Amino acid sequence: MKLREIMTTDFCCASPSDSLSKVAGEMKRHNVGVMPVCQNGSLIGMITDRDIVIQCVAAGNDPDNCKVADFMTKELIQAHPDMEVSEAARLMGLPDAYRLPATYNEAYHLLGDGVVAPVVRHLAEHWMAPMLTGRP
Repeated sequence: MKLREIMTTDFCCASPSDSLSKVAGEMKRHNVGVMPVCQNGSLIGMITDRDIVIQCVAAGNDPDNCKVADFMTKELIQAHPDMEVSEAARLMGLPDAYRLPATYNEAYHLLGDGVVAPVVRHLAEHWMAPMLTGRP
């Protein structure tokens, strides 16, 4: 099965110039802990709730005065929508692959986000359930 068949395509992006307070509010509103950071339609990083809390707030900074660009992760592990789900699962096992955005070209145009939950759900339904129940 290809990643494009299960990936999330309804997502919101942060801008590198957004304040961390604004992004935290968007994360709360959408009930997510990570947001892709996009500029001119291209993925340039990821920002997490952990980035905001650990790197900004716990360091004594005011999230109203901190910009996403200064706290986002810039080096990303990415997937291609035509990648097999099993390969995406392997990538998710790599260090720092907490999310796996799906991009489709060298410019990193974002097609899907939040690939972790759909991959885990697929693996649970098609691999773990039969193993646990004894039924295919």
